[in-house]
Amino acid sequence: MKAFKTFYFTWYDFDYTTLKASFSYSFDHEIDFTETIDFACPGFQPIKNIDHEVINTLLFHFSLAVGISYYKLYPTENLVIESGKLNPDQQKFWNIFYMQWLGEFFYTNKLSPHNLMNFINWEKETPHTLFSSSSAMTMVALGWGKDSLVSIELIKQMNIPFYTSTFGKDYYLHKVVGDTVWVPRLLMKRYMDPKLFEMNQQGYYNGHVPISGIIAFVLTTSAYLYDYTSIVMSNEKSANEGNTFLDEIEINHQRSKSYQFESDFNHYIKNYLSPDVEYFSLLRGMYEIKIAKFFAQYPQYFDVFSSCNNNFKIIESNKTTDNRRCCICPKCAFVYTTLRPFLSDADTQKIFGQELYDNSGLIQLYKELLGIDGIKPFECVGTNEEVIYGMYLYYKKIEKNLQIPPIMELFKNEVLPKLSTNDIQILEKKLLTLYTEETNIPKKFQSVLSA
Repeated sequence: MKAFKTFYFTWYDFDYTTLKASFSYSFDHEIDFTETIDFACPGFQPIKNIDHEVINTLLFHFSLAVGISYYKLYPTENLVIESGKLNPDQQKFWNIFYMQWLGEFFYTNKLSPHNLMNFINWEKETPHTLFSSSSAMTMVALGWGKDSLVSIELIKQMNIPFYTSTFGKDYYLHKVVGDTVWVPRLLMKRYMDPKLFEMNQQGYYNGHVPISGIIAFVLTTSAYLYDYTSIVMSNEKSANEGNTFLDEIEINHQRSKSYQFESDFNHYIKNYLSPDVEYFSLLRGMYEIKIAKFFAQYPQYFDVFSSCNNNFKIIESNKTTDNRRCCICPKCAFVYTTLRPFLSDADTQKIFGQELYDNSGLIQLYKELLGIDGIKPFECVGTNEEVIYGMYLYYKKIEKNLQIPPIMELFKNEVLPKLSTNDIQILEKKLLTLYTEETNIPKKFQSVLSA
């Protein structure tokens, strides 16, 4: 593995005919990368007069987010921005973006983040033209999990005009979920430089990047091109909790889904991109287990949702199978635990095809999810308390059975004896409450949540 001294943000470009944005990066001006984002969406017409200064402003900031995927190949001390210049407030945002969002990457690769990520400005004029819009249109970021489907059903109750969007490739599961929702879907395609994967194979570093943070910039750029002002995410309160620490830095797999990022990004949007765009999570005031309780009311989605990231492999070809979950990863185990108390046996079989609590091979994983052993898995999972409460609710349904499954035996022997009636009451109140503080939800979206 060759050592590099400096990572460069070299240039960005936009083709006004094809609506393709290109971003270029380099290590020491020896190895260059170019990534392309295709904003052309079949069935949608962009605004008629795309302002050159506005699109340059958006792409300059967007390019800094995309660059993290290439920078992590070999984190260097210096990052030189040849394509523009950051002011002190912007520089603070990007220092946090790279330092805290690569925390898991540094942790798993056993790297020290200190003395890295020093952003150096090039003396080049930076575009600074914000865009305005009076559009009432809303866009809901669509995954293939249950959370975005809950957001969609809540917004349908408000009679607010909206469409959905996806980013990356046109994944099979996105098509299936999108067809079920029956709402027009924007698809922004991402074409990463093949050299990224070649260098991974050669032994350069790889690991988690804050994809939701990159998507935030994608959707803000798309908001200008397709004229919408409300960007609705489906990130829960549980995402605020970290996994562990690396020195004094909290490592949070879901950092880019947290309230802190949401607030920081809103500040960045209002000051540097558009005063009219609102970026928020409709589910911010809910813990994941409350969202699961909501989702259990929508059986029309039981056949189509996934909530398994093993179905999301960035370099695999499009999946064309109905196999929607692996049933052995942390996310599958967590989703099963939060949904199981609210599902019948038949619906559980319909969704998962099995009872995960019967699988003794998941005992160590559940110890981590329960907080008995190790750290919370680096996955999009909720808190230890949610797992405890979800397992408790299901245990109360089966405790009189002559035999209980291995995972429930684990819960019965190692967790239940430590729980008092008061503990359960406290958990229930905490986890099933709808919180109104620490959210950025606009007033017009709040009515259905309090109903």
